[in-house]
Amino acid sequence: MADGGHGGGNHPLRWTSPMSGFMLRRFVELIASGVKTDKGFKEVHLNQVAKNCSDHFGLAITGTQVYNHLRKWRARCVKISKLRDISGSLWDDTNCVISLEEEHYLGHIKDHPKDVEYLNVPLENYVQMLAIFGTGIATGRYAMASNEALGAASMVGTSPSDVNIEGSGFEFVVDGNEPDSSAAHGEAVVAHSTGKRKRASLMSEEEVLVMTNMSEAVREVANAIKSTTEAHPELYDAVMELPGFSEDDLLIILDYLNESANRARSHSFVQMTETRRTRWVIHHLSKLKDFVPKGGV
Repeated sequence: MADGGHGGGNHPLRWTSPMSGFMLRRFVELIASGVKTDKGFKEVHLNQVAKNCSDHFGLAITGTQVYNHLRKWRARCVKISKLRDISGSLWDDTNCVISLEEEHYLGHIKDHPKDVEYLNVPLENYVQMLAIFGTGIATGRYAMASNEALGAASMVGTSPSDVNIEGSGFEFVVDGNEPDSSAAHGEAVVAHSTGKRKRASLMSEEEVLVMTNMSEAVREVANAIKSTTEAHPELYDAVMELPGFSEDDLLIILDYLNESANRARSHSFVQMTETRRTRWVIHHLSKLKDFVPKGGV
């Protein structure tokens, strides 16, 4: 995968396959060294990798250029994760290949020509992508916004379904100590003269049943909220397969529609005809500096 990326200057950087592989391996090394990525890579890490790349290839590469390129690899990883879920596909773990039978493959490529680089061929840098971005990126709660940090398990926010509903707000202390995990489920931690502690239920069986029913009701509401706050599952294809735009422009649109405030809009975008999508994208990009529509569309 090679592409252009803009840094702090006006000159585009052309990423070659060796450069991409080198960059991704540096991030894997950072993770292996103990760098915490639960909140994404910090600016110091991006600048460090940029310096590594600059020194190795004799180019002036900035942290911003590294960030933009890493973002493209994350989008690629999301795409791969979705394609692995195609009905009838097989996964070759040894060679990192998503395999489709010939007839299925030809039909899919006819409908989705851009997927040719992902199917029935070894996936470039797949192991590195998996190490950096993790395995849960395909789900809606991992959809990356334009200002989101990059890294394994980076999220815009905790989704309603991730909230620990059972016992929420019920913490009990009976011996002057902070409650442990058992206290969050209606149990108290009681100290003995031996120094050991045992659990004592603070709710009757009937109260537990009531709380359980309440929890189920809250969970149903949470799931309903989640269903309206996730981007449309076909958004990636609807955006990235739109002809007449550069990959950079389409990634800007994808990031925008994946932001939590715009995910409802992503559903109407997917339902548009291709002509209306094109006009919508041009209108949105025209608000950005230096955007010039191709072909006078």
